[in-house]
Amino acid sequence: MTHLLLDTSVLVKWFHTVGEGDLLEARALRATHASHELEAHILDLGLYELGNVLVRGLGWSAVEVSDQLDDVFDIVGPPIVFERSWFGDAAQMAEAHTLTFYDACWAAAARALTIPLVSADRQLLAAGLAESPREVVARLRLRVN
Repeated sequence: MTHLLLDTSVLVKWFHTVGEGDLLEARALRATHASHELEAHILDLGLYELGNVLVRGLGWSAVEVSDQLDDVFDIVGPPIVFERSWFGDAAQMAEAHTLTFYDACWAAAARALTIPLVSADRQLLAAGLAESPREVVARLRLRVN
């Protein structure tokens, strides 16, 4: 079974469509996870980031945000909690690749879990620390509707 760590830039595509690239690919990952053909995971950090994007970036109401975060739990189950031992690696990645510490945490978690990180974040992709939804869908030969 293939396991993937999906960051917030992928999760937001599950609920928001305007101006989003790789939308069909991100949703194909969700559908493939729902059909139990792969295991999608998120970090607890992703819930905070997604909530922030929905509230501050998109202006969603508290009820809408709460509902969407509930949906994330329903889709992927409980998030992975970032472990203490991963912070050093995250700090090194942030420094080496001039990433935000938040983004480096995603990469450090994926490395520690030995699973691919799927992201639409340009800096993570440019640093070679993540694969885009499009790349993962092509590599796994998933169907895109």
